[in-house]
Amino acid sequence: MISVLIMEKSEFNKKIGQYLKKKRLQKKLTQAELASIIGNDFQNISRIERGVLSPTLYWLSKVTDALEMNLGDFIKNALK
Repeated sequence: MISVLIMEKSEFNKKIGQYLKKKRLQKKLTQAELASIIGNDFQNISRIERGVLSPTLYWLSKVTDALEMNLGDFIKNALK
């Protein structure tokens, strides 16, 4: 696993976003559906998935709950 300490923010955001998209699609959820479940809007989900927006820990925990995943496992697997 790449150490977060040596990873650029843009790479971190990209990896988190790509993994979020993968897991969302596996659950057969649209961005709008996921956003509705977590109380956010689909534009923010899109920005996170594109690596443009860095999710806060609060929103990432809501996302992983909605995807029925453990937050630590999500981050660990996203950063592989």
